[in-house]
Amino acid sequence: MTRFFLAACSFAFVLTACAPLPQRESRAAQSSYGCMQAALRDRLPQSLPDAQTHCIAAGLIARHCSVTEAGLASLGKELRDLLGPGDAQWRDLEADRRGVDCARSVDSDAGLQACCLQTAPQPNR
Repeated sequence: MTRFFLAACSFAFVLTACAPLPQRESRAAQSSYGCMQAALRDRLPQSLPDAQTHCIAAGLIARHCSVTEAGLASLGKELRDLLGPGDAQWRDLEADRRGVDCARSVDSDAGLQACCLQTAPQPNR
């Protein structure tokens, strides 16, 4: 099962479109994984609530790598949470989707952060 999963992920990485959003930042690194890491390094604010962190992270990957890689990173993170010590949650994927939507509508990383902070869901009371 693990080999099949790794083979499927490898195949998906090969087939992904690895170009950033039009009129956006240049690609952060050549490989998908390297690009994801480089997009987040020194750009992801610390000490934010989980939903905003997911939104900004996915948006940064979409801006500096590609929308496809942002989706792969989102699914990979939740899969790691599901199989490991983390807490996999559907709302994390929803926040990631908001981040990609914000990345499509803004022209800067600061604009992305503002969009994610503005569109964050309110906590349940």
